[in-house]
Amino acid sequence: MPYSDNQLKKLYLNGKKAGGKSSRELISALNNRKIRTEKGGYLFKAGSDHKNLYLAVIPCIIDGERTHHYDIVLPESIEYFLTGSITPEGVFTILFIPKQKPLSREMKRSYHSAYIDLALGLLCRGLDEPGELDGVSRMMLVETEVMTTAPDSLLEMLNQERSIPRKS
Repeated sequence: MPYSDNQLKKLYLNGKKAGGKSSRELISALNNRKIRTEKGGYLFKAGSDHKNLYLAVIPCIIDGERTHHYDIVLPESIEYFLTGSITPEGVFTILFIPKQKPLSREMKRSYHSAYIDLALGLLCRGLDEPGELDGVSRMMLVETEVMTTAPDSLLEMLNQERSIPRKS
């Protein structure tokens, strides 16, 4: 993978600092369609402080019962977080609940960073698939002006990010 995870020093998974083994187990499960299907997909919340990625992931079905996003907890210090799901087919829904409308420039930048940090965190740790985004996620990114063009996947999101000229 041509992306560097330099920006994100640590991964915190379900409230604990994730070592290599727990990161590999998560990515392995996300890469495995059979496991994704057995779990009914996954629900998640994600946020970052620009150094660390905080990711909380639970299967959609546990012991035959449906799980819910409100069961997922991130540290209170994460002000701008994403919430979403991964289908058994590997399609991501990644949304956010804005604190106010319209979004301020700072809020747009913060949510944009959260998307990029999530994409980096998953792809740099070995997500095999490009991380296809569903239509609702793509539409929300553009309509809220968090991104200027709607990427089809996490991989395309990173490619777009790399092609944006930066002010010196």
